Amino acid sequence: MSDTIIEPNSQATDRDDKLFAGLNYVLFLIGNIIGISSILAVIIAYSRRERAPRWLQSHYTYQIKSFWTAVLSIVVCTFMILTGVLSLFGATGLALTWLWMLIRSVVGLIRLLDGRGHPDADAVWV
Repeated sequence: MSDTIIEPNSQATDRDDKLFAGLNYVLFLIGNIIGISSILAVIIAYSRRERAPRWLQSHYTYQIKSFWTAVLSIVVCTFMILTGVLSLFGATGLALTWLWMLIRSVVGLIRLLDGRGHPDADAVWV
């Protein structure tokens, strides 16, 4: 019997983290239609971020930042719609939030597939 400890293959774990990050972007794209999938994506991002390689940590941070910014925007726009006076601005804000989330998800997925991290994952813009 051998007492050799086999370390996990780092390429395999990188591939798994890349798969989860890609899955999150797909869940965010679906979340533009069915919002509950975005909640699942942010839970995955929080759970995988700390043990992911540095370049993938930037993707998870980008996804978490996208989620919370979109939630805040949706809450503010909904409040504007409910006031009645600012309903046009609220509806426009919701449409722009939807478009912003779509663009961020596509750009993030493209960067992930290219094997690049985010230069500034904490930025609000793309």
